[in-house]
Amino acid sequence: MSQSVRVTVPATSANLGPGFDTLGLALNLRNELFLQATGKNRPAGESAVCMTVEGRGVAELPTNARNLVVKAANIVFRAAQHVPERLNFRLINRVPLCSGLGSSAAAAVAGLVAANAICEEPFSTEQLLKMATDLEGHPDNAAPALLGGLTICVVDEAGEVQVVQPRVRTDLQFVFCIPAAALPTQRARKILPKSYTREDVVFSLSRAIMLTALLHGGSTRLLRLAMQDRIHQPYRGKLVPGLAEAVTEAEKAGALGACFSGSGPTVMAVTDRAISQETIGKAMMRAFAAHGIGSEILSLGISRNGARACKA
Repeated sequence: MSQSVRVTVPATSANLGPGFDTLGLALNLRNELFLQATGKNRPAGESAVCMTVEGRGVAELPTNARNLVVKAANIVFRAAQHVPERLNFRLINRVPLCSGLGSSAAAAVAGLVAANAICEEPFSTEQLLKMATDLEGHPDNAAPALLGGLTICVVDEAGEVQVVQPRVRTDLQFVFCIPAAALPTQRARKILPKSYTREDVVFSLSRAIMLTALLHGGSTRLLRLAMQDRIHQPYRGKLVPGLAEAVTEAEKAGALGACFSGSGPTVMAVTDRAISQETIGKAMMRAFAAHGIGSEILSLGISRNGARACKA
């Protein structure tokens, strides 16, 4: 038996400022996974793994069963009782690691979707999202990586992830400034307080609702207001020098709004075709450079498509 599949998965930006653990956006920067499964089915065993990594993370990522792509694939294979003798993985990573652009969600979703395709799709999209959420701990990156576009996620009383996908306006562009300072999600979550004042909750909740409406349509004049947050950014901004300043400088340079991408350290600025993306990008780079931190700029749009699998 030999089966091969190619999967592409988009980068994602979660939170979008006030939408903590709820809002996510898929971006047109995609990782690729080529997976070949060979040998007889061994429902009670483990597959032998061979992996190569290209692009981002070559020196950092494990190339064995500890890799998140492999862990995710094995969840599907075991659940489907379809465990091949050998799995050959080839990863082409374009999403920066530990940057707030959903690299771990992209890895998890890639492994799940690839294995599901090899097994002839025994699991639904909803089931794959539940698996990805269990791996990630929250669905705000996993949902847009799997489904594409803008996603609004709610985990119900039964632990199921419910997702709404509003249509997103097409006149916005996104400029990302990625500093050379990794910020692991675990560290970024640990710094958050265990409780908030009513005023801070209302502050962020009202803006998250407004932001969702504005991403669908309406006046871009209010985007700067709608992307403000008091739930996570005031605390996480202390972890990387220049992070909070980069948001301010992006807005001074003409961005319609700006926020941390996910938990940071990447900063996302929203603009339109009338504003120079280069000017905004350079302003954010200067904010980090003032603290001796280099950075790079990516200009990205929204990916309407989430993860996609085809025979390789």
